[in-house]
Amino acid sequence: MRLFENILLFYNDEFAGIKAEVIRLVRKNQARLKIIEVFDNFDQYLELLPPSSSIDELKEVIISERRLEILGHFEADPDISSQITIIFKFGNPVVEIIKEAIRGVHDLVIKAASGNKTFMDHLFGNIAVKLVRKCPCPVLILKPSEGASFQKILAPVDPKTVREETTKTDEHEDLICRKVMDISIFMARMENSHLDIFHCWFLPGETLLASGRTRIAPDKLNHMKMLAEKIHTQRISTLAGDYDLSDIRHSVVVRKGDPGEMIADYADKNGIDLIVMGTIGRSGLAGLLIGSTAEKVIDQVNCSVLTIKPANFKSPITIR
Repeated sequence: MRLFENILLFYNDEFAGIKAEVIRLVRKNQARLKIIEVFDNFDQYLELLPPSSSIDELKEVIISERRLEILGHFEADPDISSQITIIFKFGNPVVEIIKEAIRGVHDLVIKAASGNKTFMDHLFGNIAVKLVRKCPCPVLILKPSEGASFQKILAPVDPKTVREETTKTDEHEDLICRKVMDISIFMARMENSHLDIFHCWFLPGETLLASGRTRIAPDKLNHMKMLAEKIHTQRISTLAGDYDLSDIRHSVVVRKGDPGEMIADYADKNGIDLIVMGTIGRSGLAGLLIGSTAEKVIDQVNCSVLTIKPANFKSPITIR
């Protein structure tokens, strides 16, 4: 089975730290690999321009040197280098990456995680967060590492209902939940990893029910929490039971609390190497001030993250 057949890699100076995992993904999926580099600040090169040369000539020189640099990373992997497509763009990296992902019908975009985050990155969103928000295909933010492949994978899922004939689920919520399961199971098999199927829940209005005018008796509140936990545990167990996991080392984990905080805390304490999760993709003021759970997780964890969009997602960036 090939999960990713047409991979787009965003090349930058941090590529060396993720090269081994990229090559492993390409080989195990027998995928096509296209590498894109985007020059977003070309003015810095203008001081190198000789008086008798044109900007186009300077671009050709820079592109030629960068192409040789990129191919140099794959000298020991002729089976990969002979199949690589390399393209160069000038402009906004996020816009150019997403346009190429759409134009080339890519099923995975890969970017190295940035090691340096500033307050402005958090407030306005760096390239990784913007790709998570706006890219229509799955986005893999790879943490540079010299270690082994993904040994521990975390799949946070939120099955809305227990599968019953009398119960209707939102089609897109159900599909993204199952896409997370399908991809995380595939990755676990590919890497011979341990898979944690993770679900986080909370009781709506618990704070109001515990105090103030809307307060109810503690034993009644505890009963409501026990019932809610039972329902959520049943939901995640039902979802996991739909899959044959007999050949995969796995656990089903249920936690109570804020999903972003719980996922990040669990990943940190359990040495998770990869998180596979769904995201709704926000932009504008909502994305700036609120952010999705996936964005909160990316901001806190110290591991790779693979994000997946719902089937009905439409990117605000289009090609004409």
